[in-house]
Amino acid sequence: MATVQQLPGRLDLAFRRGDDFGTLVDFSVSLAGHTFAAVIVSAVTGATVATPTVTAVDLSAGQLNVSLTDVQTSSLAAGTYKWRLTWTSGSTTRTALDGYVEVAP
Repeated sequence: MATVQQLPGRLDLAFRRGDDFGTLVDFSVSLAGHTFAAVIVSAVTGATVATPTVTAVDLSAGQLNVSLTDVQTSSLAAGTYKWRLTWTSGSTTRTALDGYVEVAP
């Protein structure tokens, strides 16, 4: 019997509170026609604590930048959170990446 999985990739993030943060995410497939959103949530309550900016670097090459400003990271208490990156194409939305976020003091 075959198994079909549509589980997101895992990408853990870590940064120092009060610093700007940004990382290039390279899916190495065309993402043309997709829209993107990211969120950081409490690992305890699931409440949204920050909304990273997702910027297209080169959608035809599958490259995005996920970033937070120093003001956004300053608003987070040191600790562990969860995050996810979703993409939408037409009426289909999927979680492409998720993982933990470690905020250092």
